[in-house]
Amino acid sequence: FSGWTNNMGYVIILQHEFGFSSLYGHNERNLVDVLQRVTKGEVIALLGDTGTISSGPHLHFEIWKNGQPVDPLRYIGENIKDRS
Repeated sequence: FSGWTNNMGYVIILQHEFGFSSLYGHNERNLVDVLQRVTKGEVIALLGDTGTISSGPHLHFEIWKNGQPVDPLRYIGENIKDRS
């Protein structure tokens, strides 16, 4: 998915292998189209403040497995905490 939602503004949802998907919300602008293949490291959107539930520029990020939300730190590593 690459489009507009009222709550999260411009949103991208990527489908991955093994039942995973990732969501990127509140984008200023999406840089990929529906069904476009993307590669690791590719810029897919610009950081933004879109949607009715945004409180300032930020990235809303989620990981889902088999239709259920999961803790992203299980998959992207604990190192991410050290970058704030």
